[in-house]
Amino acid sequence: MSIKKTRLSKAAKLIQAVVITTATSFIVLALLFQYRIRIANDWQRYAKLPTLRQPGKNDTVVVFAPHCDDETLGCGGLLATAKSNGAKVRVVLITNGDGYRIGVARAYGTIRVTPEMCIRYAYHRQKETLLALSKLGIKADEITFLGYPDRGISALWTEFWSSDTLYVSNATKTSRSPYANSLTPNAPYCGESLSRDIERILITEKPTIVYAPHPFDDHPDHYASYCFVAAAIAQLSLEKPDLASRIRLLTYLVHRGDWPVPRGDHINEPLAPPHALSRGETKWFSFPLSPAIVQAKRAAIKSYRSQTSIEKGFLTSFARRNEIFGELQRRTMQRVQVGRISIDGSPADWRGIHPALIDPTGDHLLREISKGGDVRAVYVCADDHYMYIRIDCARPLSKRITYTTYIRIVSEDRPITHSKTQRKKSVPVPPSPEGTKYNVAIKPSYFHRPLGTITCVRKNVIEIALPGVILEPNAVVFLQVRTRLAKLTIDKTGWVDIHVRAQGTNDK
Repeated sequence: MSIKKTRLSKAAKLIQAVVITTATSFIVLALLFQYRIRIANDWQRYAKLPTLRQPGKNDTVVVFAPHCDDETLGCGGLLATAKSNGAKVRVVLITNGDGYRIGVARAYGTIRVTPEMCIRYAYHRQKETLLALSKLGIKADEITFLGYPDRGISALWTEFWSSDTLYVSNATKTSRSPYANSLTPNAPYCGESLSRDIERILITEKPTIVYAPHPFDDHPDHYASYCFVAAAIAQLSLEKPDLASRIRLLTYLVHRGDWPVPRGDHINEPLAPPHALSRGETKWFSFPLSPAIVQAKRAAIKSYRSQTSIEKGFLTSFARRNEIFGELQRRTMQRVQVGRISIDGSPADWRGIHPALIDPTGDHLLREISKGGDVRAVYVCADDHYMYIRIDCARPLSKRITYTTYIRIVSEDRPITHSKTQRKKSVPVPPSPEGTKYNVAIKPSYFHRPLGTITCVRKNVIEIALPGVILEPNAVVFLQVRTRLAKLTIDKTGWVDIHVRAQGTNDK
């Protein structure tokens, strides 16, 4: 018996040693990875960016913010400058931040958060917004609250588009806005309603400059807010081209890994884009702030006491001597001759087709570990019968990872909806190997592996052919790729909007 106990004791100690060693190694790896990202971002601070023009009295500025505080963090100095220069200003809060349960629990001193608490907390955050923006010269009648669900904007964009099925907020447990001051009273929680509200604001305000979150922002509410704003502008381009043509869309960043650096109250430090986004297809600008406006922005950030009491170091990191804004390059759907693209996993027939999206690789620990799920680039093109998508990952793909492509289309005949597909007998079928067993999906669910979809996986490449996708001239295709291991997200690219060329304009 004693010998058995001794053996069990040794085995237990060995297991314990292995567990401790593995955990320690993982922690060291995580710290080294985080340090690498921080150093890269720190060096980026000294990059020279072109200066963005100040809005003046002939400009109308509209800022869209996902939550109460984003407008101040990303655009507070710009808003104050625009207002002092005589520009017309409108600030739009898409949600009231009612889903921040940690903040609600702290505000009411309880771990049992109720829907009623979330609604009261949201009204409190609205008051903080009014106070913060007043310190930047923005009046209450220049602020619009839409009242859509915090932490639900991505779901409205990808899943709950139609009013037939409404999204239910996890915080307020409602499917319609419970706020008396929402732009649309009792606004239904669906993408159609939010899209209408944004388009209504654009038509009413007739802006010359629109500011929205960057589509590569890590927060789902942020990148989805970009999609809604960009889609509304695309729809206006079809319906009211004169109004849309005068709009310049600029983006701002709030959430992106270990950024900004250094954290905390460093008022004289410059703000620069994260290193991972500095070499993409975004042209970044610096917007210098006067010392007086820097102090005003600093005071405005401190007005958000519900947030600074929890994340003071992060929020005060945005009170710098400048702000940064990005302008995205316009991407156009390349049209190819019928039969040029074969769904065989070989990139050879894609030669000359430019990436629609280049995604930073190795910019997150999970992506560094699971490189088969780390998306490197996405290519998109079309012929008269198919839309083709090619996804390149950093390393060979894994059968344990699910690769999902999300698509939404804006067109003149079908405003902002997912694309319908149809199978025609006359459509030639691109050659494809049989029996692929990888998890490749197209969403929304309406789009999940539609009839006739062809996929092929080879090494680190996924190719997809979607038959009969309706791509009218001047339509805009919005696309994102996500990879998941079980329920764990490995990578999600930023959304990209691709403008469709007229039929018959083929690329050789």
